[in-house]
Amino acid sequence: MLVLVCLACLCATLFVSAGMTAELQLGLETRTDPALSSRLAVLHILQFLLALMFMLGCGVTLRTARQMLVLRTDLAIGRLDRHTFGAAVAWDEGRDEIDRLHRALDGVSTQLACHLAEGERLSRQASEHERFATRTLEFICQASLCLAEYSASAPWLNSLLDDMADCLAVRACALVLLEPVAEGLGVPSALGDVRRLQLLEAHSVEDLSRGSSRYRASTTIEGEHVELAVPVRDAGDTYGVLIVEAPGDFMFESRHSRLIEAVASLFALSLGNLQRNHRRRRLALMDERSAIAGELHDSLAQALSYMKLQVARLQLEIGRSCAACGPGERVLEVSGEIKNGLDSAYRHLRELLSAFRTSMPPGGLQQALREVLDELSARSGTELGFDYRLGNLHLSVNEEFHLLQIVREALTNVVRHARAQHAQVRFDEDDDGQIVLTVEDDGRGLREGSGGEGHYGVSIMRDRARQIGGTLNLRAGANGQGTCVEMRFRPRPGSA
Repeated sequence: MLVLVCLACLCATLFVSAGMTAELQLGLETRTDPALSSRLAVLHILQFLLALMFMLGCGVTLRTARQMLVLRTDLAIGRLDRHTFGAAVAWDEGRDEIDRLHRALDGVSTQLACHLAEGERLSRQASEHERFATRTLEFICQASLCLAEYSASAPWLNSLLDDMADCLAVRACALVLLEPVAEGLGVPSALGDVRRLQLLEAHSVEDLSRGSSRYRASTTIEGEHVELAVPVRDAGDTYGVLIVEAPGDFMFESRHSRLIEAVASLFALSLGNLQRNHRRRRLALMDERSAIAGELHDSLAQALSYMKLQVARLQLEIGRSCAACGPGERVLEVSGEIKNGLDSAYRHLRELLSAFRTSMPPGGLQQALREVLDELSARSGTELGFDYRLGNLHLSVNEEFHLLQIVREALTNVVRHARAQHAQVRFDEDDDGQIVLTVEDDGRGLREGSGGEGHYGVSIMRDRARQIGGTLNLRAGANGQGTCVEMRFRPRPGSA
């Protein structure tokens, strides 16, 4: 504005000087005056200087206008373009409207860059969440189908835990079951990769399964890592705990927690259904056996008891009437043999009734064997050892009952007849897939050459072994001391 005012003043002065010059030239035309000539020369010089100053002012004005209206506008637009792509340009101290426009454009472009970066971040996050949701649905569908088709077998549970670790992008997933649950289902108590888990060193499985979800961060020689433990339980029972281990920088978001809790509920549902099915089959078999026992007791047992009474009465009458005659002694001998046969049949029947009325606990064969050993050990004082190496091998309920009765009969013989101080019960599986049961003691042993033949309990055990397709043999124990009962059989296909 100051330059424009100055230019206006110069222009007005030029007009005034031009008028004065015109007057002086008219005066010189009428008369000759040296003073007028000198004044005219001064005015020409002054006009030249004013014109030069006007030209310089116009040049400065044009240059300033170009700098402010063209160059600085281009600079502002360039800054806007650079900020649109996320560039950061420092704001200058404002001198005029163009500088303020620069700052406004800087602010707008910075906000646009921030919004663009935030939009890209949200887009990546939404895509990642979509991929995680799709992978989660696929995993849950696969887990449901596998648990429904293959039940709770150890290989499939380990495979599902590996898939879960891959879905969550963590280091390891592990399922740790309570001992009674693992024994009842015939699977290992620890499934998955449990080598890195620190929670199991600080807390027991019972504590982790009773409480709520637990989070733990710790540092080992492998670096920092975090663990999340979720109980595996349903409305009625507790089965164990599901543990997820991840690197120290891993953040357990709500989507991860929901997936882990859903898988824990799925495991609890499958394990609960499997346990209930096992209990249902055992209850059905026990009901059937109880019904058979009741029928035997009401019919055959009462008939044998009546016959025993009648034979005893017959012997008494024969003794009274034919005591002195020869044929009477023969009749008494025959009646005694009949009585011995009836007694043997009655004992056999009582054994069958006892076997039919034996109940199988929820933990299955392993738990039932422990209860039998504890009972006989407490009652007799004989030290009884137990070594069960069948792992997750499943047996049918009928096979479990026969094995339980064979072990019970063998240990009863040890307690009653062997006078042993120690006995060992061992279950193992040989390389051919056969199950080997041995009951060995350090008692009196077998009579030489008998092999147990004619012993009532041995015949019962052999009969039970044949019913499940096995063989039973008796031999001397280690170092020729005691007796070893060995039974071998192959589980029938589909017994699980």
